Amino acid sequence: MQQDEYFEKLKGQLNDLKEKIKDASGQVEEEMQETFERLKKERDRLEERLEDFKHEKEPRLQEAKFHLKKAAEELRLAVEKMFKKGAGGSDQP
Repeated sequence: MQQDEYFEKLKGQLNDLKEKIKDASGQVEEEMQETFERLKKERDRLEERLEDFKHEKEPRLQEAKFHLKKAAEELRLAVEKMFKKGAGGSDQP
């Protein structure tokens, strides 16, 4: 499950809990409200940490993509050169 889908599902579950709190009474309502607020803060904290992680790792991902593209191009050139040699071609382009 993707992170965004996970957080959307979590938001839905928190909304369901909020509706149940409305139906509760007295002490139970108070305890449920405290739990709801705690869970909501935890969800927000997790969502923030995920965003921080995404932004922190982005430069590394871009660098990895660059090196993968470079390696793929070098491999392509090597394969072309190998086929040219095998077909009686020379090393010169």
